[in-house]
Amino acid sequence: MRASPRWLRWLVVAGTAWAQVALAISLASDPTPRNLTLVISIEASGAYTLLLYLARRFWLPRLARRPVAAATALGIMNAALVEALFLAVQTALGAEGVAAHGNLFMDWLLTMPWYAGMVWIFVRVQSRERYSAAAVLLWGAAYEAGADGLVGGLVVPAILGTGPGLVSHLVFLAGLAFWQFIPVYSSLVLAPAWVLDAAARRTVEPVVSNRPRFVPALKPLAWLAIYTAYLLVVLVVMGFVNRA
Repeated sequence: MRASPRWLRWLVVAGTAWAQVALAISLASDPTPRNLTLVISIEASGAYTLLLYLARRFWLPRLARRPVAAATALGIMNAALVEALFLAVQTALGAEGVAAHGNLFMDWLLTMPWYAGMVWIFVRVQSRERYSAAAVLLWGAAYEAGADGLVGGLVVPAILGTGPGLVSHLVFLAGLAFWQFIPVYSSLVLAPAWVLDAAARRTVEPVVSNRPRFVPALKPLAWLAIYTAYLLVVLVVMGFVNRA
């Protein structure tokens, strides 16, 4: 990957640190099972990515043999693991409202189409643009902000008539939630980027652009339109089934 500009590295570090402080304050002031679930799940997601990095010599060379396919599969698998992690912690602590659904199969049914499409598109963009590690982490948070923050937290609830206040939700999303999303999505985007980078070191790929472009990184967000339609259909079907 490209070297991260110093200011971008500091932005990621400062934003992540702010998120940790906010999580600690939230848990100390309101030690509910839900807040404890968020803290454990977010920290464990980041720790999992760190574990992948520390153990990379065991798995990275093998995956780099087929970089695009392997990076895509790795990102999707990590998404499934992170969803399972959030649900497992929520269940163990008796919390509610953190995971997408209380049943793992239904949770995956609701979330994995987004993850699969997002990772598939991101990997192909990253294979050309080679964004730096700091940029990849920020783009991961942006994708989560679009899916969970806007679609899951604003658009769908608004359609169902249960939406939060627009301004307050956007302020919360930009000021705090975005930075908490960095460790959550880190294994979904950064680990695949490692695979692509390991493969690129073996050969010179002329399709890689000289400078990373901003617009291509927005492509995964376009998948939100299809995913939103899918999510609404699934929710409507679930509503009919529950009433039957």
